[in-house]
Amino acid sequence: MSFKADLLKRKLKEEGQTLDKFSKAVGVSTRTVNRWKSGENTPKPKDLEKIARVLNCEPQDFDPFFADLGLGEVSIQAHVSAASHNAYELMRWRYGVSQKQIMELAPVLFAIVAGHALKVPDQDDEIARLASEYGLADPRLQGGHNDARASKQKKCFGLETSNPRVETSRNLFSEAMLRLSSQIEDYVDTRWFVGAEVAEAPNAAGYIPDIELVDAISGGNPKLAEAIVKGRIRLSTVLQQAKEGKDPVSVQAFADAIRHAHAQQIEEQRDAGLKKLKAWRAFYEERHPDLAEEYDRLVAQHCHEKGWCPKDYTDDDRIQSWVNPYQEDRHINEDTLTEYQRRKKEARKKDEGTKALTFVNMYDDPVVLRFGELQRHRAQIKKQFEETWS
Repeated sequence: MSFKADLLKRKLKEEGQTLDKFSKAVGVSTRTVNRWKSGENTPKPKDLEKIARVLNCEPQDFDPFFADLGLGEVSIQAHVSAASHNAYELMRWRYGVSQKQIMELAPVLFAIVAGHALKVPDQDDEIARLASEYGLADPRLQGGHNDARASKQKKCFGLETSNPRVETSRNLFSEAMLRLSSQIEDYVDTRWFVGAEVAEAPNAAGYIPDIELVDAISGGNPKLAEAIVKGRIRLSTVLQQAKEGKDPVSVQAFADAIRHAHAQQIEEQRDAGLKKLKAWRAFYEERHPDLAEEYDRLVAQHCHEKGWCPKDYTDDDRIQSWVNPYQEDRHINEDTLTEYQRRKKEARKKDEGTKALTFVNMYDDPVVLRFGELQRHRAQIKKQFEETWS
């Protein structure tokens, strides 16, 4: 066993554990703990498990080669999203549970939510029955029978529809999460929950597993809270940096560290995006100089200024548009479209004095059509650029 004695000393300090308190929790003498700290002796596997449990970490943190074998347990490794990793951290702080303890319960919790997911169509049928009794319209989505098929086949993530024009399909698991969460909305929040496409497994992205705690460590800043639960900030990394050479940090100090890390991360991402954008533009211009010039001309003449976003953009969309300029998120300004404005004027004149309302589609304008062609061409060449970019 390759035991990290220095890590033990640091974790004892971080968790505020005294020698007496820790030795009693692990069930050994203070002399034994001192020998572990000095590197003179190494803990036995059963002791290492206790150490990790008391210090809210994993045995592998102290010994990468440790395996939970021989005690009726199986060692597993898994890569999770940053959002899920943050959720583990939040649960550790709130309930004092380790990632291992949560993983031990994961199959049970999954089975409970999956069972609720398969009940979603039945719940909708009951709501429709009650609505009918009171003379109300059927609230069920068109094509709900596809969800019923998914439930019958035990497809808790839903079934993809074969004909999206006439029927819809939902991710039943995501829907069940939303419904169950609405019953405990004092504790959890799904306002930013990303969910998943039909037939895909959702993760923790956007799910607030503890409203009070997220509010505390974000300092009440909704944008910062969203960044935490969507995994743009890795809490364990920020906490480790905040604790570097210090006593256990306060919630306020941790909130300050998160704000600093988030601001720094955004700046770093935007700088990287600008660098990549510059390289991409040079790549495209070298291969298609005429098209590059035409695209730049249309942007200058017909697009809104940089940073402009449509009304239907969420705060998250706006942040991402600014953070990643490489996306080239530009939008046509309809006021600059001569042909479109002319057709709108003619339509209004034609409809004047009547009840008719002639619809004129901006996307039929020749400028918009050409801009779309150039964007599609750039998207194709961008795939080639991505293969060369490092």
